[in-house]
Amino acid sequence: MTTMFKTKRTYLVPALSLAMMVALSACGGNNANNAAGNTSPTNAAATDSSAAAGSGEKVKLTMFIWAGSNQDVVPKEVVAEYVKNHPNVEVTFEESSNSVMYPKMLAGKQADPNNPVVNFGYFNADASAKGINDDMWEPLDTAVVTNMKDIPEQFHTADNKGIVWGVSSFALVYNKDLVKTPPTSWNDLWSSEEFKGKTALWDYMFYSYLSPLLAVKGEELGASYENPEPAFQYWADNSDQIGTLVTSNDQLKGLLDSGDALIAPFSAQVAQTWIDGGSPLAVAYPQEGAISFPYSLQVVKGSTPEQQKVANEIINELLSADALSRYADATGTPVTSTTAVVPDKYKADPSFSAEEQSKGINPDWDTLAKNSSAWKELWDRMVKTEL
Repeated sequence: MTTMFKTKRTYLVPALSLAMMVALSACGGNNANNAAGNTSPTNAAATDSSAAAGSGEKVKLTMFIWAGSNQDVVPKEVVAEYVKNHPNVEVTFEESSNSVMYPKMLAGKQADPNNPVVNFGYFNADASAKGINDDMWEPLDTAVVTNMKDIPEQFHTADNKGIVWGVSSFALVYNKDLVKTPPTSWNDLWSSEEFKGKTALWDYMFYSYLSPLLAVKGEELGASYENPEPAFQYWADNSDQIGTLVTSNDQLKGLLDSGDALIAPFSAQVAQTWIDGGSPLAVAYPQEGAISFPYSLQVVKGSTPEQQKVANEIINELLSADALSRYADATGTPVTSTTAVVPDKYKADPSFSAEEQSKGINPDWDTLAKNSSAWKELWDRMVKTEL
């Protein structure tokens, strides 16, 4: 597969590694990576009465997890087992999306760098790249996170500031009961008459509709990551395609289920959980390739040494073959560990296909992160004023 991030600030996702995952029986969400959702704190304090008490003040941490689509199941199970065996630890969950949580994290860092909003958790490619730019991450302790050995080197980050545990695909999700001609190309998103006024886009999730536009029509438009204005102008000229801008998974699901929206670029893995739950949806992998979307586990800078130690130990448990296999089963996310098992129900899923993954479109996450504010200004000024 082509590069997902560039060297140092980049993850590499070659087809070989995914083929190896499948061959060795080795599998997601918002804005991805779960995309968006409502923040909902949950507590997982230790309650094992048989454990020794009186070990001093509790080490309290906040873990960020993605909301919805079974993304919370395995993290909560792993943390519950950990705190059962470590009665001096208390973990509170923040359930939301990267698009909602990361700005809060950055504001918190600017207000007090020694009091992070969350201490560790799950972050998608967009948030991970922004975090590298903003000096948000602590290096993982490789002496503690020993399960990293089962994850190929191309999924390790520079200075171990996180570890890529999964790679999902953004494709075209549509209402199969109402769409007469299933989409086959990214071009359908911005030019198909059938989807005029019925396309749902994630507000500010530029990698899901600007990156494919740059990949498919960038040369024709004279647009690039360094010169994005022609791409924004193209969306402005075709703004009649856009029916709704969404900010949460539940909002998007409701629109697609009802037919108020007919199509959206979105996580194939999250969409599959909706389909499994009875939604009248289908996923189309564009002929130009889906968007490759890595997910990482990371520790947030400003956490105390005690918090970092606990976060590293929990991350190590989350990277175990069993935990990753269960996460894959619950969410349909392809994971990177060579020891994890692909669930039977996903062995025919294109997301796990080395051939399909090899065609992936890999956004320039570093440029997206550095130019986030500028791109938002262009989107607001050029496109949203046309809606």
